[in-house]
Amino acid sequence: MGLLDAFGAKTPQDKFAEMLLDRLKQGGETRQVSYDAESFTLCRDEDDQTFYLGNAFAEYERASEEDRENVVRVFLSTWFTSQFELPKAFDDAKADVLVTVRDRSYFEVDIPLCSDQLSLAEGLIYSEFAECLAIAPVYDMPTSIRSLSEEDLAAWDVTLFEVIEVARQNLREMTQQCAQMGELYVFSSGDSHDAARILLTDVIEMLDVRGAPVAMVPNRELLLVTGEDNGEALETMVAMAQQGLEHERRISSAAFRLSQGLWSPWLPEPDHPLRSAFELLRVQGVMADYERQEELFRKRAEAGDESTFLSRYSAMQGEDGVVRSYTIWPAAMPARLPRVDYIMFMASDENGMPKHLAAAARWEEVERVAGHLMTAEDCYPARYRVDGFPDQQVLEDLGTPDWMGPG
Repeated sequence: MGLLDAFGAKTPQDKFAEMLLDRLKQGGETRQVSYDAESFTLCRDEDDQTFYLGNAFAEYERASEEDRENVVRVFLSTWFTSQFELPKAFDDAKADVLVTVRDRSYFEVDIPLCSDQLSLAEGLIYSEFAECLAIAPVYDMPTSIRSLSEEDLAAWDVTLFEVIEVARQNLREMTQQCAQMGELYVFSSGDSHDAARILLTDVIEMLDVRGAPVAMVPNRELLLVTGEDNGEALETMVAMAQQGLEHERRISSAAFRLSQGLWSPWLPEPDHPLRSAFELLRVQGVMADYERQEELFRKRAEAGDESTFLSRYSAMQGEDGVVRSYTIWPAAMPARLPRVDYIMFMASDENGMPKHLAAAARWEEVERVAGHLMTAEDCYPARYRVDGFPDQQVLEDLGTPDWMGPG
């Protein structure tokens, strides 16, 4: 059923999937269900419905012995209600329409990575939010949440914007209070919709904070809000976010600032004592996104897509405490660069082998003098295709930054 490890025993993931298959049969499932160990999914062959087991497995592993049965029951409920027939009219459905918040890479990397076509499932609908998040409409049921598709919205004759607005109102009516730790506000009601409350900007703007509101959504069950000018609360926030990112329903390691009703990614000023803590957390999340994107592009290349060298997203923390992301621009071949703080230009010998570091500079400076060699690609996280290499004069003008020391 699943892959065997080096000793011929089933992996914990395989055992978990096998247990779920047994429970599905006990629950009355008569249709053919296939398990794919590589993508860690169960697929119902009749309607090609795919269920990703990663979150359920992580939750099962984290749960105590007495709570594990509840994890299994929630999965079974989700399975058997996945074909639940929605109300025909939107007026009859709107009371149970809500919205979910995800890391944007969930839709643009994770779902394609698990699909046979290596692309987003047909009809799946979402909208970019605050640059690195995404929001999607869902239908809330007593024991599970059902994603809404383009087909569902078309049947109701409503737009995504209209559904999100209804969902926002429903969420507002469900939101009564939050916990408070000094000037840090903690939304953690346990109803699986706390992260989505970042959409309630009118509610958040009424909170008593110093400076503009800053928020983090480390996982589905947690929204943290404080003011950008409250150092003590920000310190507590980044510590709680780091712990919250260990949750199986993790979302984002980024912080966001609210201005004129809109959220955007935020970092403290460069001289702020917490700048490195927030930057390190953010960079770790971005690095994980790029690593999964590399896996997706590799699989697409194996399936016949163009194979182009993928420069890696890397990061370092210098002696000055500053966290800097960087990548390599190779001279010998076309490449796809991730969006980073610094670009390192690697010269090559006559055989195309890396020879020495020719220059290094901030992304903005490189874009100013060599932007004509960089083409933005339609993907997330962002990548830029480079088919050439700057000439020697440009490299000499760029030089290397002081923090790298003498070349």
